[in-house]
Amino acid sequence: MLRKVFVVLAVLAVCMLGSFTFAQTLTTSNQSSVGGVMIDANGMLSQASVEEMNQLRLEIKNNLAPIAKGLNKAVEIRRVSLKKLNEEIAKAEAEGSSIPDSVRLLGGLTSIQSVVLFPEEQDVVLVGPAEGWVVGPQGVLVGKETGKPIMRLDDLVAAIQAASAQNRSVFSVSIDPTKEGLQRMSEFATSVNPQTPPQTIAQGMEKALGDQTVTLNGIDETSHFAYVMAAADFRMKQISMGATKSPVKTLPSFVSMMKNPAPNGALPRWWLAPNFAAITRDAQGLTWSLDGGKVVTLTDTDFFDGNQIVRKGAKASDVFQQWADKMTENYDALSVAEPIFGQLRNCMDCALVGAIFAESKVLAQMGDSFAPMMTSKDVNPAREAVPAKAPSSSVVARRSAGIMFVTGGVSINPWEMVQSSKTTDLKSVREKGAIPAKRWYEN
Repeated sequence: MLRKVFVVLAVLAVCMLGSFTFAQTLTTSNQSSVGGVMIDANGMLSQASVEEMNQLRLEIKNNLAPIAKGLNKAVEIRRVSLKKLNEEIAKAEAEGSSIPDSVRLLGGLTSIQSVVLFPEEQDVVLVGPAEGWVVGPQGVLVGKETGKPIMRLDDLVAAIQAASAQNRSVFSVSIDPTKEGLQRMSEFATSVNPQTPPQTIAQGMEKALGDQTVTLNGIDETSHFAYVMAAADFRMKQISMGATKSPVKTLPSFVSMMKNPAPNGALPRWWLAPNFAAITRDAQGLTWSLDGGKVVTLTDTDFFDGNQIVRKGAKASDVFQQWADKMTENYDALSVAEPIFGQLRNCMDCALVGAIFAESKVLAQMGDSFAPMMTSKDVNPAREAVPAKAPSSSVVARRSAGIMFVTGGVSINPWEMVQSSKTTDLKSVREKGAIPAKRWYEN
């Protein structure tokens, strides 16, 4: 089972979160990784090395449990009964055995297309495409056929817990310079000798700017869900600034697209957000259809006045929008090349399911059915390291005698999507989402 993977990695003092039975080792690990981004004990984000990624992939590959025959085939529709899935969790805990990998992976779902509630049966069925899994890039388990990251139960649980909180909040992350860092950078820039070589000036400004701050809202900061948002924002900033090469040829860095420095201190602000073609529900609010979900890159323009960053302080730039459009157009390809972006897409689905749970008061009505996954520390363990900061050297671009950086991050507002849903006849969707008869999943 996958638990063996983490015994080895704990000895190495590295816990890679692309794996799934990590609960017993997180408390002894000083570092963690998700989607190729390392998060150390101090919350510092950095790029994982090739050696670390290869070690992770090899250990997981050697210890993956065989995939059940009924789960190994790619299907357009798989139904997952959350009530019966919870019975599997309860059984494993009663027996003192590991929760099956297939349960932790939601039966191989790669997205959620519909959510069907059955109050009388105390059940909720998730419906979507699914397939068998293999170890993909960066140690993430991905579909054998599509290369898309497989959905995770811990992300779903984190989303439901967050959505069920008393105060509803947008799930978001941003990595931004500190006020003190901006002040140091400005002081350095104004005091430097004009005869200093431009590259030296840029290096000095970067050093003066110092570490940037990771800000998380709306989600448990110790959850894998939070790690995914932080890592995706980190990688978006690296790719846009050319700090690391884009793995997709048709997605250039923003710096390469920008012919001239931004005028008047203008800064690009990009953020990743979910966009569904349509979200509909039936009249009873028991059947939900999530149609055409994708991730889009939105843009605005900030302004740095020499002391602080001012929101919407400058005229929008065409090149800012052009890079945002490039990111949106290439997102699917990027999600396969860099699975962290596919994992973010999966988390957006989970956030929407969490909002549906809250809107429909599922836990209040069916709490006992879902108690195992909601209370088990093995399903959604708290991680010691919390994403807190990133070195500016990882997320800025040097430009002549200056530097460029980007603001923004990730913003997921499931409440807006649920509340704007349209009511329609979803009889056929409900029929396709019937509770599996023999086991917790059926095709």
